[in-house]
This record gives sequence, C-alpha cells and structure tokens, in this order.
Amino acid sequence: MNSKKFNNFLKIINLYELKTIPRNSSNNYYDEKDKIFYERRETTAEHVYSCLRLADYFLTTEPEFIDLDKLKVYEILLYHDDIEIITRDIGISQRKSRINKENQELEALPILYKKIPLELNKKLIMLDNEYREKHTQTSKFASGIDKMDALVHEIQYPNDWSPKGFNERTVREWFEPTFKYSSTFMNYFEKLVQQLDNNGYFHINPSGKKLEY
Repeated sequence: MNSKKFNNFLKIINLYELKTIPRNSSNNYYDEKDKIFYERRETTAEHVYSCLRLADYFLTTEPEFIDLDKLKVYEILLYHDDIEIITRDIGISQRKSRINKENQELEALPILYKKIPLELNKKLIMLDNEYREKHTQTSKFASGIDKMDALVHEIQYPNDWSPKGFNERTVREWFEPTFKYSSTFMNYFEKLVQQLDNNGYFHINPSGKKLEY
C-alpha cells in the first residue's frame, strides 16, 4: 500500500468525531472500570447506534416494513447525522436555531466531503440527499426511526421532558408529522405518548417534582 492510499484511509478518523458531538438528551452511566458515575449528554454516535438497533427491531417484527431494503436503511442511518461533525447538534426543541438548520448543513457538506476518505464522498452525498428529500420509503422509514429513537431513549430520563419544553402538544407538533405516513409508526407513537402522560413526564418541573394542577 502506498502512502497516499494509507493517508486517505486514515481520514476515517475524522468520522470518529461523531463520538464527541453532544446532543441535548442525557446518557448517564456507571463506569465499572474507573468506578465513576457519569451524568452526561448522549453523543450523536450513540444516537446513530441506537437508531440502527431500533431499525432492526422494526424491520424484523413489523409486516409494514418487512420488504424494505435493509442495507439501504442501515446506510442512511449510519450517515444521516455525519454533518454534525461540522455543524454540531441542534436539538428539536431549539426552534429558533433550527430555522436555518438545513441551509447550514448543506453549506457544511463540502467541508465534510474533504475530511473523509475519497471513496466515501459520493456515498455521503447520495445518502444525505436521499435522507433529506424523503421521497423513498427507505428514507421515510429512516426519518421515522431517527425521531422514534429520541422518544424511546428519553423514557429513561423523566427530567428531560417538561423542564426542556416537552409536553404533549409540543411532542405531537414536533414528532407526529414524521410518523403520519405509517400506521405502524403512529400506533407506536400513540402508545409512547400515552406512556409518557400516564407516568407524569409532561408534568415535571426543573426540580424533578411533578407539577400539580
């Protein structure tokens, strides 16, 4: 292997930066090696991983999705947030910051393009474009998984809901449009909203106590 090819290969490390991009959601855990409990944010790479697991569940268990191109779904999800290496994460509740989110990401694509291995450039552009346009069933499904993962992940963290602006109205406003194309997604979404409401997630103040009405 010549040095040019090897140096190109080493550009893959730039994609590893996704492991350091913080999201608004929590991801607390006990480090059994250092015996430390970490209260920290979820990273974008962790979100991508859980999206892949969630997608595999739906592709395996739900008849509506059984005929989707699984490899294409996994590839779209693997690449769908890579642009955050440049732009960082803008959470769904950050409404003002999200106004120009897509334009900012499109402007950042050429920067990311130059940072990754040459052989992955066309793949990045193709998958990013398909995910944004959402003209295919695979991209609509991937978008649904992206939103569904945020809801499922945050069931573990009751204090991440109403204190951060999430109530039934905003959850429906911000998430439901992505699920409406699919009766399966809508069924899971309604069950999740019911679970969140029944357990008081929409009625917790910043101190962690339930709000009384």
